[in-house]
Order: sequence, then structure tokens, then C-alpha cells
Amino acid sequence: MEAKVVVLSPLHKDAKKSFKCGSDFLDKYLAQFAFQDQQKKLSVCFVFENPSEEIIGYYTLNASSIDAKNIIDQRLMPFKTNYQTLPIILIGRFAIDQQFKGKGYGKKLLSDALKRCTQQAHQIGACAVFVEPKDESARQFYLKFGFRGLPDQNKMFITMQNLIKIYSVFH
Repeated sequence: MEAKVVVLSPLHKDAKKSFKCGSDFLDKYLAQFAFQDQQKKLSVCFVFENPSEEIIGYYTLNASSIDAKNIIDQRLMPFKTNYQTLPIILIGRFAIDQQFKGKGYGKKLLSDALKRCTQQAHQIGACAVFVEPKDESARQFYLKFGFRGLPDQNKMFITMQNLIKIYSVFH
């Protein structure tokens, strides 16, 4: 049996308590708030679990919006619009347990998130996926996947148009 990505559930009660990624904030979020946020429909938490049901990593997704001026005026989006805000999907939290770092799981988990975002954009409408990296190492990680930074901000994004090209083989 292989590792798989599933939606966080009450069955992960013990596994989420032992998750340690090196960030107290991200560890605490998974242990105490991720399932609550999910029940409130604020985000959905996806966990990457191995056959032993240990949590390798997790990410959250939620619908969001961004001020169109932030990206349209700077010609970062492949279209023009008169809308003041644009619909996006936010990868709000993303973490890999320390014992699994450096083994390619981050790449697999982000790939799952981006594939899922691409599929959802066909259902709900979203023009980009955004992240807000917590440090320079995370920023460099996202750059490898084609994310671009917004000038004078910590936010990074990749357009849905680019993701559809990458993940079109899955449709």
C-alpha cells in the first residue's frame, strides 16, 4: 500500500498530535484548528499519510480573492478585466513532518494540491493559486514549481492557465 492524500478526519486524531514540521504554528494548527476550520467550511485540510497512518505532510485549500490591481496592472495575469477582485484558490498552510523532509514528499504533496486546484477551477472558477511562503526556503521551493512573486509582497502565485497546461494530461 502506498502513501495517499486524504481529507483530514477524526480518524487522524492521534497522528496529527505527533506531527512535527519544525514550526510550532503549523504543528499547532494541524493538531488543534484544522478540523475545526474544516467543520466551519473555512478551509479543507488534506493529509498525506503513509500505510502506517502517520501524517507525512498536509496542506489546506480555501477559496479566496485578490485585488485585481495587484496583478492586472503589473501585467502578471494573461488577461484584462474590469472586476475589482479576482477569484483565487489559496494554499493556506503547507507542511512536511521533519522525519520525512528531503525525501521528495513536498514535491508530491504540492503536485497533489495543484492538480486538485486545477480540477476545482473547472468547477468553481479561479484564475490562480496563491501561497504566502513563511520563509526564503519555502519561497525557493515554490519558485521551482513556476510560482511568481508579487512585487512588494510576500504572496506568490501561479495562473490557472499555466496549471491547466501542466495538468491537462489528467483531464
